[in-house]
Amino acid sequence: MLVADAARRVLSSASLGGGLGRASAWYNAHVRHDAPLDPAGPAAVLARRAAERGLACDTVAMMTGAAMTSLRLATAEIEAARFTLVLTAGLANARTAGDTAEMRSLRASPGPAGTINVALIADVALTDAALVETVATIAEAKAAALQQAGIKSPVSGRPATGTGTDATAVFARADGAPIEYSGKHTLVGETIARLVMTALASSIAGAEEARRAG
Repeated sequence: MLVADAARRVLSSASLGGGLGRASAWYNAHVRHDAPLDPAGPAAVLARRAAERGLACDTVAMMTGAAMTSLRLATAEIEAARFTLVLTAGLANARTAGDTAEMRSLRASPGPAGTINVALIADVALTDAALVETVATIAEAKAAALQQAGIKSPVSGRPATGTGTDATAVFARADGAPIEYSGKHTLVGETIARLVMTALASSIAGAEEARRAG
């Protein structure tokens, strides 16, 4: 859970507060793998749980079945601007983009099993286009880290590019001159990608160590 001192611009795929908007908090809610699905739906469940914790109504919230021991935080500074990345990772439903999907109807919703949830807090302003590019950079870095770790999709056996229920949120300042680009040719993109790869590699390694320890 992260609470900002002022509302920030955000682009997110979260169940609660997703899309392009403003938010003052991020909440990553843990749910049990064996928990029955609430008929109210993820957004309503997250809104209720966020309110119980005193979070504002503009909170961006996600669900995960990943253990909180998978939590990793990574930070970097560029010219006095801080970039903070928070990540939880569960790989029970690792998938490769293009795998045959389990949900075979247009509006079916997957559960929160596993998931790699990422929140990036950038101490700079970003244009709308740069917010989108940052989400893409995070996705590519996540795929690269999974492939370097040798994670495969149990569906196709191909290198995994994520899980079937990943969510991402990028928070940026609401004031100041915005940065226009955050792709692979930029220092911003390089920094963000390295934060993702470092955090995800550490989380995967920690889970493997725990598994070996029994």
